[in-house]
Amino acid sequence: MDKRLEVVTIGETMLMFAPPPFHRIEYADNFMAMIGGAEANVAIGLQRLGIQSGWISKLVDNPLGRKILNTIRGYGVDVSRVVLTRKGRVGLFFVEFGAEPRLLKTIYDREGSAMTTLEPAEIDWEYVGQAKVLHQTGITPALSACCRNLTLKAAEKAREMGLKNSFDINYRSLLWTPDEARHTLNAILPNVDILISTLKDAHLMLEDELAPEAAAVKMRKEYGCEVVVITLGPEGSIARSDRTYRGKAYHSTEVNRLGAGDAFAAGFLYGYLKKNVQAGLEYGGAMAALKFTVPVNVPIIEKEDVRNLLKGVKERVNR
Repeated sequence: MDKRLEVVTIGETMLMFAPPPFHRIEYADNFMAMIGGAEANVAIGLQRLGIQSGWISKLVDNPLGRKILNTIRGYGVDVSRVVLTRKGRVGLFFVEFGAEPRLLKTIYDREGSAMTTLEPAEIDWEYVGQAKVLHQTGITPALSACCRNLTLKAAEKAREMGLKNSFDINYRSLLWTPDEARHTLNAILPNVDILISTLKDAHLMLEDELAPEAAAVKMRKEYGCEVVVITLGPEGSIARSDRTYRGKAYHSTEVNRLGAGDAFAAGFLYGYLKKNVQAGLEYGGAMAALKFTVPVNVPIIEKEDVRNLLKGVKERVNR
């Protein structure tokens, strides 16, 4: 790496297959192949903004695993600590893009993937210790008992080494129940410095439908986080640290909403690392809005576009 490692993420990336937009999987004759993984998305988003990032996972050493590895490497993310194995399988998922009022639907085919067996002993902790931030999500501990242990141990190890722990709750109802999520995450979140959540996920964790600011205040008190960030969709975002911060939402045309939350997380971490919490909300909102316009799950976003959006530049054509 020619730049200092600043953020490390740990998590699974799968291969995603989708029929052409708005077609039904049931009747599709061809599928687009993409990658899909929240933690890799965050690493790629940060890399696009100029933050050197690393992604750690476990993949099968076959053409499917190498496709994922090479794709993420192609965006500049350091993948040198990904564990390759001959056992297990690569996780898959299928997405059917719906047009309102038909929902976007997801079918997972990921049970028994290589990532579900990743052990703390397989992680290069010296490598992780070079960074400033470790970013994880609530998707990983939902995958297996091994992954639950890994997520907790990684958060504890990062804190021991002096890194800040960033964590996006990212609840997935197709992976576990609310009770299972609360039980597991309540053991992890006291180690977290930067907690990111949707309002819906905050309500799930608190078992109380509080207003956004009250939810942020309560979560910060409950888990002892340095900052709690809650995204509010078209109403922007809110953060609670030494005081309450508010971020705006930007209008965008939806092409693909998958990965918008990851783009927000990348933008927030960038602004936070470069300046402060308020800057994090501003960059997070801009990144999320721009991600809506990108057809793939990965936040292939230009830093200049982010800056132009933040400046209020209105030009529709650059020539």
